[in-house]
Parts: sequence; C-alpha cells; structure tokens
Amino acid sequence: MKILKLFIILSLMIAFTGCSFKHETKTVNKLLTLTEAQEKNAKIETSPLAQTDIELQITIPAQFKARNQSVERIYSPIDGKITEVYVEPGAILKQGQPVVQIKSDEISQIQLEFLEKILETDANINEMKAQYDLSRQTFNREKTLYNEKISSRAEYEIANAQMRKDNANLNALYTKRSALIQVYKQRLAVYGGSLDNVLKTRQIYPFVTLKANKNGVLLERKVNPGEIVEKNRELFNLADLSTIWLVGYAFEKDSSNLHLGEAVTGTLEENSGTVNGVLSYVSPILDNTTKTLEVRADIPNKDFVIKPNMYAEMFVNTGTVNVLAIPNDAVEKYGDYNFAYVKVKPHTYEERKVEIGRKNDKYSEVISGIKAGEEVVIKGSFELLGESIKKQSDL
Repeated sequence: MKILKLFIILSLMIAFTGCSFKHETKTVNKLLTLTEAQEKNAKIETSPLAQTDIELQITIPAQFKARNQSVERIYSPIDGKITEVYVEPGAILKQGQPVVQIKSDEISQIQLEFLEKILETDANINEMKAQYDLSRQTFNREKTLYNEKISSRAEYEIANAQMRKDNANLNALYTKRSALIQVYKQRLAVYGGSLDNVLKTRQIYPFVTLKANKNGVLLERKVNPGEIVEKNRELFNLADLSTIWLVGYAFEKDSSNLHLGEAVTGTLEENSGTVNGVLSYVSPILDNTTKTLEVRADIPNKDFVIKPNMYAEMFVNTGTVNVLAIPNDAVEKYGDYNFAYVKVKPHTYEERKVEIGRKNDKYSEVISGIKAGEEVVIKGSFELLGESIKKQSDL
C-alpha cells in the first residue's frame, strides 16, 4: 500500500510539473482547510496523541522462501523425449498426480527384450501343459488298467513318474515366468517404466509417466513437449508450502537482540497483510561482506496465500516500552521528511513535520513535532496529502 501511495503522489507531482509547485519551496506546518463535503469524502478520523505501550521491534528487510526440506526436485530417470506435460507452475499437486510423460527408446528395448522372453516362456508353458495333460491322461488310464489287473505295476509306475515329471517341469516354467516378470519390472522401475500394458496387450508401450511423490505447489517447470532430455535432468520443482520461511538479513548492531523463539510479524508488500510466526533460525555466522546475519521464521500458510519470493518486512519483538506513539497509517513520507496532520480547529488541519524514533508494524514513537493530547488524523491523511498537492499546484 505504501508503494501504491508513493506512485500516486509521484503521478500527481508529474501532472503538475507545469505549475509553480516545487518541493523545495514547500512550506512546513502549513494549514489546510476543507469543506464539509471534502471532509466527508476523505473519511477523516482523529484521535488524541497519547502515551502507548508498544512492542519494541527490530525491522528487517525480508523475503518469503520455500523451506529447503519441503522442496522436491523431479528429475528425468532416463534419456527420452517429452511427449506430455500435465502441470503448470502454481498448480497445487496431490501425491501420485501425473506431471509429465517421456517416450524412451531404452524403455522400448527393455520391453521388447521382455516380450520376446515372455512369449517364448508362454509357448514353452503351453507345450509343457499339453504334455502334462497327455501324461496325466496316460497315468489315469494305466491306473484303471492296473486296478483291473490288466496292466502291470511297472507300466503304472512309469506313467506315474512321467506325469509327476511333466507337472514339475510345468511348475518350474510358471516359476520362471513369475521370476522373469519380477526381474523386468525391477529393471523398468528404475526408469519409472511399467510392464502392465505389455502384459495386457502384448505390445510395446515406450512411455514413462512421472508422478508427484508428495502434496505440494509446483514452483518451477523446466521442460516443454517435444524436448529431448537426458537422464538426471531436472524437470520440475515442487514444495509443500503449508509452512513457509520468512528469511531476513539483520544488521550487525541488532544481532545481540535476536534469539530463537521470539515472536515475529511479517508485513506483505503486495496486499498490506500481516503474518505471524516465531524465530526458528539465527545464523551463528555474520556475513563477512554484507555484515548481516541471516534469520528465519516459520510462517503458517495453509491457504497458500503467501508465495515464494514475495518481499516483506520482518518485525522481531524484543520488549515493550511506553512512549508517545502515533499509528503508522497516520504518518506520510514526502520528500526527505515524515509528517502527519493535526486538527487545529473545525475543518482545519496543520501539516506537521514529525521526528520518528522507535517503531513496530503498527506504531511509531514521536520524538518531536506533535504534543500529547493534540488531535492527530489517524484515517484520511493520504487524502489530505492529495488535497494539499492540488491546492499547492494552483498557487
């Protein structure tokens, strides 16, 4: 919001460059009188400046980042060609959801090799099954003849032995078939391939479909359909963003006041919202070049409102003081100084240069410029600034 305000102010200044208004000639503590209609439109609210307990905070420029342990990088398990990409950056993924399909000659070769062996094995099984059926029929006939004392016991035993041998050979082929399937399933699993379609259709299916291994948000997509990829090439990044890092770099002078577990508030530049968390990491090492200390806070983000790389300000609470304080929304910055509006009589407001001391995400300490008890504009100060610029441009 502050950025938007600054943009509007600059736009107004540019629009009035042909007028006599100059920042250098701007009068401090000038009066601004409004009509009742102007006051109503500006929705002005005032409050007496008073002593207030405020949390002492260290203000640190910060940025939201995905937690390292939450990031999953998806790599190509094989050389091949991208045939389908099913997801776009920002997509919320569920575990097991397909993300990309790759066509692989190596998968084709393994499946072809398997298909040749399984067809040969199945042919042997069919042949042995027919032989076993015949030997079983022979045994049953010899058994009947033996019981009727028509056939000799030797003929009965020979038929029984042949049947048992054929049955053992058939079972051995079934075992070989199962082992063959397991071996090739394991070989293909290394590349993300499957035998399911080959077993069902007896046709080659040279595609690998990669899936998300966890729930998360897709941060980055690095491939497009038609691209040739090599094994181990990084294709996607996804992360669990239900908790996100707020990462800041504190100045050396503040390092002694930063401790694990301290309450942290973050303000979002994009929508002026705030988030809360606790300090979860304070680097034990000061950066030798920047003389800053990396600090991190874990921030809940269940609705995925916060996105990685969004900028923010981090406020770390370090204690409480009772000071003359003004709401931050009541303070405007113009040129090189801060100022606020004080209501001096009905419909009349005085622009006051304000020296600001300690501050947090809600209040700023007033060092000078406004006295306790004076009526300060706490809502509508930006609208008063707009009126001031317009009036100045007419001079």
